[in-house]
Amino acid sequence: MSGPERSGTDTEYLRDHQYRDPANLNARIALHAKYARSDEPWYPWLISHFEWTPGARVLEVGCGSGALWVNVAPLLPRLRLTLTDLSPGMVQAATGAVEPLSNIELAEARTCDVQDLPFENGAFDVVVANHMLYHVADPARAVREFARVLTSEGALMAATNGPRHLDVVRQITREVFGWSSLDGAVTRFAPESGEPLLRAAFGSVAWHPHPSSLVCTDPADVDAFIRSSPAGQEATDEQLAALRQAIDRRFAAEGGSLSITTEAGCFVASAPDR
Repeated sequence: MSGPERSGTDTEYLRDHQYRDPANLNARIALHAKYARSDEPWYPWLISHFEWTPGARVLEVGCGSGALWVNVAPLLPRLRLTLTDLSPGMVQAATGAVEPLSNIELAEARTCDVQDLPFENGAFDVVVANHMLYHVADPARAVREFARVLTSEGALMAATNGPRHLDVVRQITREVFGWSSLDGAVTRFAPESGEPLLRAAFGSVAWHPHPSSLVCTDPADVDAFIRSSPAGQEATDEQLAALRQAIDRRFAAEGGSLSITTEAGCFVASAPDR
């Protein structure tokens, strides 16, 4: 399987290479953390679309480094949280991040595939899938699993990106490497492609866009972002040199800063159909 094909959904590649530990993910989060311009930061905005009941049983799939809970724990009531991820390294990192949070009770942390969740029907009140369904080979199957493990009154929060997300980053990556891992995500699970998958398993589905943009002032941060991507990870020294030159040209053409479109948001789906 070639780079463009395996970068999105190949289980072994994602588990053992791209998301073996939080390093690549953190490099991409850092760009947003440093340069995002929005009325409300992403993490508080994300949880504002739910009514969080004290004591709710929450499952996060594709938990990554646990950054969501670190950023929002003070804003939430006491919750009983189960963390899962395909990568043992991510589960370990998320466990270490969540365990010190006083109002988050860590019920369990384990590796698993979201297409075959190892939990009983109706085991959770909330499922959180934050920017991960576009990495799943069969997102419709994963969505059915989410509906299965939720109570009849439960709800899913599924964050994803739209087709214009990180447009400039995508253009630079294509220019240098001939492809971008951002391309396939739109077809697998984005606002337009994701809605029918959710409606097949939930009675109520709503999309909430998060107004935001990036204005980057340091080319090195864009370089680090792209280097952390699948294309950047597989690049030769010559390609990496060409990458930095392409980034520098874009910054120079725009007067020293780079405006990048972001198109992120979240679905809230309720009334699961099991």
